[in-house]
Amino acid sequence: MINYKIIISLKAQSDLTQCISFVLKVSKEAAIELRDNIFSALESLNPFPEKNPIFEMPKNSPITIRKQIVNKRYIILYSIEKDEIVVYRILDARRGFDQVL
Repeated sequence: MINYKIIISLKAQSDLTQCISFVLKVSKEAAIELRDNIFSALESLNPFPEKNPIFEMPKNSPITIRKQIVNKRYIILYSIEKDEIVVYRILDARRGFDQVL
């Protein structure tokens, strides 16, 4: 069984900050809960990152992107590369993807 290293891209880190900042404007507790849920979801990718469905990219992509849904509103987009899970984006599902991908 592979123990994958999780790599969070700079863009995904920025996405996470934006998502949490947006929720923080409404509720500190909700922002903390969102942060905790996203990190739990990332940790849950080990040891079976293939458990999540493939994300159909709007543009042709040379790599297979998978998606994990968090709190029914947030999508973690990642790929599996050898012994690493690379997180590319953490998006609010209510946004249009064409502009951000």
